[in-house]
Amino acid sequence: MRYIDISELEETFNRLNPNTSFQNWVNDANQHLQNIEALSPQQRSTYWRTNNYWRNLYSTLSELSGHKCWYSEAPENSSEWEIEHYRPKAQSKNEDGVIIRGDGYWWLSYFWKNFRLAGSLVNKLRKDRFENGQEVFGKGNFFPLLDAFISQPQDFLCNNESPLLIDPVNPNDVTLISFDSNGDVYPTYGLNDNLINNRKAVLSIKFYGLDHTPIQRSRNKVWQKCETIVDITNNYIKFHNPTPVQINTKISECFIQLVALTRKNEPYTMVVKCFIKEKSKDKNNYPWLENINLVMQ
Repeated sequence: MRYIDISELEETFNRLNPNTSFQNWVNDANQHLQNIEALSPQQRSTYWRTNNYWRNLYSTLSELSGHKCWYSEAPENSSEWEIEHYRPKAQSKNEDGVIIRGDGYWWLSYFWKNFRLAGSLVNKLRKDRFENGQEVFGKGNFFPLLDAFISQPQDFLCNNESPLLIDPVNPNDVTLISFDSNGDVYPTYGLNDNLINNRKAVLSIKFYGLDHTPIQRSRNKVWQKCETIVDITNNYIKFHNPTPVQINTKISECFIQLVALTRKNEPYTMVVKCFIKEKSKDKNNYPWLENINLVMQ
């Protein structure tokens, strides 16, 4: 999961839609919100089905992430894609399936800061077809909270809540999960390190389906690609008797290739960063790799 700077949304929308403006979109969205304010939950659901105005932001949200799922970093052509509501619009449940808000966060249904771009593997409940008996949850209307504090209608900031699902627009949140050489995902913090951060990671991996086998396999391929790039460089430095100038040139070539894999439009960029973090710990074999963090995108 890579941090998404949602503050760039307005500028991106205006660039992609020269015949209108983001402010026009907001004005129309506010009208839709007024239209549903006095409706019952059932009436709102009917209204949303025929007035899913948030779809007009699809190309903008896709551009912000480099055309990748905001949760898994899977490329856009990997599954069906949709705009999902981080805080569910119709109903919200905790991790045990107990309903927290029967009417959901309906007032955020047309609020652009509540939109995330997700592949169907993230947003819909499903089983992992590659693992017998192992269930991969989609996010659906799950939205567990740390405590009993829950936002009330018309609170657009919702900053009294403590969500237990990682949010890609929160830069600290995206550091809570890491990846290993197999492409497997795991909590960055153990239970004894930080209980809350561990819990957020565990629940996010579960409900975002981040351990789904096809995604895990794709992450493994990225890790192995990084491994090849670094091994070739390290072999050259150790066994080709290069001059200092040649060593610097080879390291620069390696850095260019690894940095290219962390560009916004590349898939699974956080796997590359986890790879570098892990390899950099081995200062005996890879003392030259640590400085790449200074140029990483």
